[in-house]
Amino acid sequence: MENMEEDKELDLINIDWNQKNYKEFIKFLHIKKEKNWDIGRHCKVLNIPVDTCIGLKTPIIKKIAKDISKGDYKNFLKLDINNTYEEKLIRGLVLSYLKLPYNELENYLKDYFEKHVNSWNLCDCPIGSYKFIKKYKKEYFKFIKNFYKSKNSWLIRIELVSLLSYYTDDEYIDIVLDICEKIKSDEYYVNISLAWLLSELFVKQREKTLNFLIEKRETFDVWTYNKTIQKIKESFRVSKEDKKFLEDLKIKK
Repeated sequence: MENMEEDKELDLINIDWNQKNYKEFIKFLHIKKEKNWDIGRHCKVLNIPVDTCIGLKTPIIKKIAKDISKGDYKNFLKLDINNTYEEKLIRGLVLSYLKLPYNELENYLKDYFEKHVNSWNLCDCPIGSYKFIKKYKKEYFKFIKNFYKSKNSWLIRIELVSLLSYYTDDEYIDIVLDICEKIKSDEYYVNISLAWLLSELFVKQREKTLNFLIEKRETFDVWTYNKTIQKIKESFRVSKEDKKFLEDLKIKK
């Protein structure tokens, strides 16, 4: 592989990946980082330690992931990493560009979800990019449907964000609401995603979601319940009448 200079791009499509040239890849990532960026603020938003972040913006990360997916991605995904945020996100996004049978995709997803997701955007950004879920909707649902039982709060968020992104239709509304009722967590990133999911369900499945909110008012986590109502009221897709009714449902502490 050629020595890199700041004015040269790394040929990510034609590299035969191994642990040695992966070290050169890390140098490449540092070359591509933003020079005048408030990295501390960026990491605060992502809720990750500053020393785990290189400082690349998402469009650059997506371009890198797309190029890797066109080449020797199998060996790339086997390599040990340095545990930076960008390395993990690249891995997650590489999967979004692969054209593979579902069983192969699921093996890669399992590895990514269990080993690398430890920040909200390492969950949300890749899942939002996994358009193959639309093709393999039943298979993927079977894969994630019991994540809510996990002790790993990031797996629970993965399920909730997946449901929000791909399972708000008539076919899935009943089972999705059932899952929402079963989730009991003290974790902020679980409960905020649960509120986010319910607010979207209200817009797309108003009657069933409204009945759910009325019926579960006395048993639902107070913070999550009130946050759900807040997020619904923030939507431009909800009527003034519904917003007023929901305000009256809000649990007063």
